[in-house]
Amino acid sequence: MRHIYPNHEIPHLWAHQSQDEARNSAGSLFFEGPTIFSYGSHFPIARHVTNVRGEKAVLFTTDHHSVTTSGHCSAVAGAIPPNVPVFRVPHLRSGWGELPDHADNVESYVRRISELLGKAKRARVNRDWLEREALALREQLRGYLAFFDQVATALPESDELDTLEAWIRAHEAEERQRREEAARIAEQVRRREQAEQIQRFLAGDPHASYIPGVSPMLRVVGDEVETSLGARFPRAHAIRGLALVRRVRASGREYVRNGHAIHLGHYVVDRIEPDGTVHAGCHVVRWEEIERIAPQLEAPIDHP
Repeated sequence: MRHIYPNHEIPHLWAHQSQDEARNSAGSLFFEGPTIFSYGSHFPIARHVTNVRGEKAVLFTTDHHSVTTSGHCSAVAGAIPPNVPVFRVPHLRSGWGELPDHADNVESYVRRISELLGKAKRARVNRDWLEREALALREQLRGYLAFFDQVATALPESDELDTLEAWIRAHEAEERQRREEAARIAEQVRRREQAEQIQRFLAGDPHASYIPGVSPMLRVVGDEVETSLGARFPRAHAIRGLALVRRVRASGREYVRNGHAIHLGHYVVDRIEPDGTVHAGCHVVRWEEIERIAPQLEAPIDHP
């Protein structure tokens, strides 16, 4: 089994736990078992954890150092499947065992919430944003306590957050509309900024290999298929996967992984919708994108 991969593949291999370990050629980004590191074991970025009920989550560091390490953190965050809860804490494990230091992690949540509320009180602008960030952190803390069964720990009290939470519940429709409008504007900005990079990826530019925030795209490069989220897998696997997707579309019945794994390189297909949309970890690839590269997959490889 390979252990050295390009930077952009390490987070995906770790997120899927496809193998026990992997690293880049410089050793600056690597994982061992459930934990992925930046520049050494002194800086764990994130760690897979399982609670007593068998539920899974990811503990993600709150520390940030160099620009490169921050880049590693962003790539790891982007590789985590959306259905996996993420708790941002200072301690991913205790010094003497597998479980994190719950007391310090909870204290960190409380301190960050308090700091945001303090800034909100002094803020001339962005007060609403700061209060919402504090409320989101309190919800994350609530999830952390429930996940690890820390029932004896009380959530931090705050009249401001209670009032904001009550207001949001009372104005749910208005709040949803506000979020949708903000998301629409952000999407427009994102699409403009990424248009050039998308064109470079589709044109085969090797330097345009990772484009987060858009529906995953595919391209065929020699004997491999590459995704715009930095993953790659053998063309032969893609051809077999294409046949399966076509069978699902023809039958109109959804495929769901249930013991027998369909592999695309190191990655596993979790689900195929009746319309041909493929779910594999953090990738959700539409049938239109698969259909677009189908002629390239089925064409003979032109070896030099």
